[in-house]
Amino acid sequence: MTKQFGLTLTLFTIILLTSCGKSDKEVKEVKEEKEAVVKQTNGQLKATNEKAIIDLSQKYNAVSGWDTLELYTYLYQEMFIDQRKPISFEGELNDITKTDSTYFLKVRNSSWHYNKNYIALISLSRQNFVEFLKILKSNNHTNEGCFVFKVSKIVSASPEIKSDLELNGEDSYSYLDYDFDETLLIFKGELIDFYLNERADKTND
Repeated sequence: MTKQFGLTLTLFTIILLTSCGKSDKEVKEVKEEKEAVVKQTNGQLKATNEKAIIDLSQKYNAVSGWDTLELYTYLYQEMFIDQRKPISFEGELNDITKTDSTYFLKVRNSSWHYNKNYIALISLSRQNFVEFLKILKSNNHTNEGCFVFKVSKIVSASPEIKSDLELNGEDSYSYLDYDFDETLLIFKGELIDFYLNERADKTND
């Protein structure tokens, strides 16, 4: 797949070079052709990543699509903790921390359907972390993907406390605002497996 993306980027270069000295109409045609290639490449990438995530979830019989449901926290607790079903958590890696010899991945996910935000704090051993970091640092993967893990704890944080600063002439003051419209759910657990989304090969940029 990455060889195909490398070839696509090479075609971009050829298209751009051949566009020099051409008329406005020809330049427009070259631009449209480039946009079509980009659209096709992005479509292939999306399909590849979606299939890989589905395969990963099915491999471990992990629950996916849970963030599209309006569920109270206790239902998630029953599903993932009481019934011991692994979760398929899609999101963006925001941070990595370490406690003793254990590493923790902080992954964020926001629901498009409801006013809820989700954070996964996923632990993994040093051996598994070395493998994860190798893939994360490669040019062919992003920091977004799917993380399958065994949930050990779920924390519901609401309301969210916000701070702000208001100016009133020469005086200024701060205040706290309680936001009851947002709910933050934190899933904690141990990593089983993961998939980081593929992207176009950057070596030919």
